[in-house]
Amino acid sequence: MDYQVEDYRDIAKRLRERLELETDMVAIRFIKDVSEIPEGFVRPLRDTGKKMTLCMAIGSSRREGIKYAMTAYDNPCVINAVQGWTKAPLRTLVKSQVDNHWQKDFLSMIRGNVQRLRMGAIRGQWPFSRFLGYKGFLVSPLSDTPFIPDTVQIYAYPEQIAHVCHSFSYEGKHVPRSVLTGYAESCFAGALFPFKAKNPIFVILGMGDRALGGVKKYEVGMGMPASLVFDLDKNLFKAGAEHNLLNYLENPPTEVDEDLLPGWRDVQQKSKY
Repeated sequence: MDYQVEDYRDIAKRLRERLELETDMVAIRFIKDVSEIPEGFVRPLRDTGKKMTLCMAIGSSRREGIKYAMTAYDNPCVINAVQGWTKAPLRTLVKSQVDNHWQKDFLSMIRGNVQRLRMGAIRGQWPFSRFLGYKGFLVSPLSDTPFIPDTVQIYAYPEQIAHVCHSFSYEGKHVPRSVLTGYAESCFAGALFPFKAKNPIFVILGMGDRALGGVKKYEVGMGMPASLVFDLDKNLFKAGAEHNLLNYLENPPTEVDEDLLPGWRDVQQKSKY
């Protein structure tokens, strides 16, 4: 089904209400030329005189509603090379990862990249991403997006993300994956990976997100191919609806089928103290 911009805006508002999200969902669209940047988008270096990391732009967009156009010109982070926006040599990535002690050594870095390739997002992994031709991305609150996004990211409590996982797993079609490096989580794992892998990707949110992007200690996230937000809404709260543990605790039945709810009696007993 071909969804329109209005459909994405509406589903963002609906999902924020249903999941009780603290902030808006984020829409991301990759661009190949600055001519694709719409009017009204902030280009950090041009418009503010300061560069801004991708995670900072994402954080500001979801909390403050500001729309950003991010390119290598605006972003000081080495993620430019990982995204393929610059033709930086391998030593740039080595300096970032090994010299700054994010990885033990060069072999560890290569080994980790091979593991990520096995996740399925081969064309989204450096150095393959440099051949995609993208030069930046647009980021906007999903509820006010002026474009049809490539990727949507959601930031929430672990419990809320658990409901998101349940929804994607309900039909067995879009079971979430994860990379979990602890860095480049929202800008790479949550933005580019879902776009190229065509699967939702759980992100624990990295050090950049937490030091620069203003992510709360309790927040985790999920990046997904944009159209999957409609699948998320369709199956939300269906998993386990007939045998929800909290419903049993609040309204204990007179008889319990322990095959359907193993361990219920133990939980009920503990809840008395």
